[in-house]
Amino acid sequence: MPRPVDDPFYAQELPGLEGLNAVNASCQHEENVYQYVEESGMGTCDRIVYILQKGSDAQRTTVLDNMKQSLSECTDDEIRTIIAELNECIWQLDMCVQVACAESLISSMPTLNPALVQELNELTETMLHLKESEKIRDHWCDVYVMLLKHVPQAEIEGPMVKRVLVKGDVSQPLYSRLLCCRLIGAFCERAPNARFVSQFLDLTVALCQDTDLAVRAAMCGQLNALARTLGQATTKEIIMRELGELLKDEESEVAKTAFCTLMELFDYLEPSYRNSQAYPIVRGYVVNPPPAIRPVLTANFGKYIYAVKQDMADGGEEDVTAFVRYYVSASQDPNPAVRASCAYNLPAVAASLPPEYTNTHIHAVFRALADDASRETRGSVAAGMHELTKLAGDKSFTCFRHDFIQILHDKDTLVQDKLMANLSAILNSFLPQIATAEDRDKYFALVLPPLVRWWETVATNSLQRLQVLYQHLSSFPSYFSAAQLHGTYLPILLKQLSHGPRCLMAQCAEIVILFCRRLESCSLESDVYVKLVVEFGKSKTYWNRLAFLEICRCTLDLYSRKFFCERLLDSVLELAKDPVSSVRRRLCMLLPALKKALRPPADAEAQANLLQIVSKLQSDTNNDVREAIQAAAVELERVDSEARNGADTDADLLDSEKEAEEQVLKEAMLEQDKLERRQKIREMLHNDKIEKEAASRTKFPHGGSKRSSAERLPPAPNGAVVRQPVGGTPLPRGSGTPGTVHKPHDKKRISQPTNHSRITGSRVTSATKR
Repeated sequence: MPRPVDDPFYAQELPGLEGLNAVNASCQHEENVYQYVEESGMGTCDRIVYILQKGSDAQRTTVLDNMKQSLSECTDDEIRTIIAELNECIWQLDMCVQVACAESLISSMPTLNPALVQELNELTETMLHLKESEKIRDHWCDVYVMLLKHVPQAEIEGPMVKRVLVKGDVSQPLYSRLLCCRLIGAFCERAPNARFVSQFLDLTVALCQDTDLAVRAAMCGQLNALARTLGQATTKEIIMRELGELLKDEESEVAKTAFCTLMELFDYLEPSYRNSQAYPIVRGYVVNPPPAIRPVLTANFGKYIYAVKQDMADGGEEDVTAFVRYYVSASQDPNPAVRASCAYNLPAVAASLPPEYTNTHIHAVFRALADDASRETRGSVAAGMHELTKLAGDKSFTCFRHDFIQILHDKDTLVQDKLMANLSAILNSFLPQIATAEDRDKYFALVLPPLVRWWETVATNSLQRLQVLYQHLSSFPSYFSAAQLHGTYLPILLKQLSHGPRCLMAQCAEIVILFCRRLESCSLESDVYVKLVVEFGKSKTYWNRLAFLEICRCTLDLYSRKFFCERLLDSVLELAKDPVSSVRRRLCMLLPALKKALRPPADAEAQANLLQIVSKLQSDTNNDVREAIQAAAVELERVDSEARNGADTDADLLDSEKEAEEQVLKEAMLEQDKLERRQKIREMLHNDKIEKEAASRTKFPHGGSKRSSAERLPPAPNGAVVRQPVGGTPLPRGSGTPGTVHKPHDKKRISQPTNHSRITGSRVTSATKR
């Protein structure tokens, strides 16, 4: 396909032949420089100087980006050589190299000797006088401010003061006066006393009254640091006077900066002066906020109301109502950004107001913002909910239990992530206030579905979310019942253990074993461990077998040695024959812990097997396995030494306590099993009885229950007694002798076999009814 002649893509994006040749030449030059540096074996200093002289812009930028580490390898003389080279060439290099140099010097300056920092002054002055780019000057202004913070003290009290005073003169260009404002603030951090800073006072007043609004705003931002250095008297007399004028400035940017500076100074002012002079200004802005101040007031309302809460409380109910009215009004603003700011400031506002206002107003604002249409607003509410539960104290469950469930069901992942970040803090505040275990199970049964849904649909695909969730899972046994842990969480954890990221495998295994430990049921515990052995210990996937070794490690930490030997020992020793070297190597790391578990009076056969495994692994064909077993052999020797000397008595005592706890649980479960079996037997007997009665009614629908053989016979005529044979068919009516009364056989004779000639039965008179 022929190339279009007028296609702008080919005209702008693809270089011509000359451009391609230039690119090739540049690549060749970079290769030559790199090859020369490698072959000549230059030191750090020589390499930096050579690349600054001969390298390309990309190579120079790379060297400057690594300047901090490189300077740490150089001596003071070598650093002076590098600084001298920078003085010679940096002003004529490309702009990207100059910016990279400024950033590298800012990061490196705190680690340099103050005497060396002083030598950067000439370089900085040179770069500040460049006229080409404002961006370059801004970066090197940052270098100059950092330079002022690290030069020797003698340099500050001498030449640096004169330079600052000169830069702030009204005849200087704008960037110079802006830099002077920042340097005055930096001087306050290094000033030996207030008298030293007072020499900048006249210059400060002049800069606050500068004709350029950027200079006035910049100087206003440094008044807080200046006031704290000068002291209370000078602050009241001069600083607060200038600040009051700046609050009335016709430029909104200057007025906003002045208001922020006033709030930063609020805690420094004396209480009486603050209450009489500063607080009325703040209250007036809250009652009737100017359009220029309203955005910054709303964005920082929580911080500001917390700063003035004592003065607000002293002002009485009217002042408190004014602040509450402003906040409630802002929370209903149609602008989503304003409502998001209110949601962000909600915990600080709740902490600053009296409890009665929290119950009547703040809870209503919370519920409205939690149901807001903006996801950012709902996310801010979710992010601060744990702070609100702390403030609510013993009423947190009553106030926020339904709201928590509502936010937990939010479909937006941003809101769920914000809530999950502090999940344990919220649930821990709820837990002591739930009266009974039944109420706890009912409430956390409502928490379970959305939490599991978020886990399976959102967190599974994100490593960061899984890390956050795993931080909370260790607390779940306190919230959820054993049935919920076993039926809901453990299957998900086992799936994560089998298919989750390798970096979280150990943490996931710890949580699995922790949940097993808290099941408080020997039968459930046994089921889980059987599943772990079958699905992980004997799995065909080496990944699962690695996970099984993590399970063994965690079981040794949380259970007794006896429990481990009964459940897992045989399976873990079989992994010494595993065909995958990574599994055998991980087993080597676990051998010292296994050795502790097999201390006397452990099975002698298992100890012999362990020694054979160690001997076999020492001759393994894989180098990594042999290195691992050599490291483990040192630990095994230490374990044997401790066992001989009885040095690990604390571990033995702890193991005895674990075993006693397991025995108590086992005995309790055996007793519970007995009770359950007895109850099942009773229910079975009762059900059998009911089934027999039901069958009898079905077979004899007219007679109710099954009647005796005598009751089934028809009445005998004329009062005769009807005799019934034993073991045969009944005699026909009238076959007996009239008037003869037959006595029933005793039980002994009835139990014996009889022939048809011997008759037995009950006395049946003619009065017997059907």
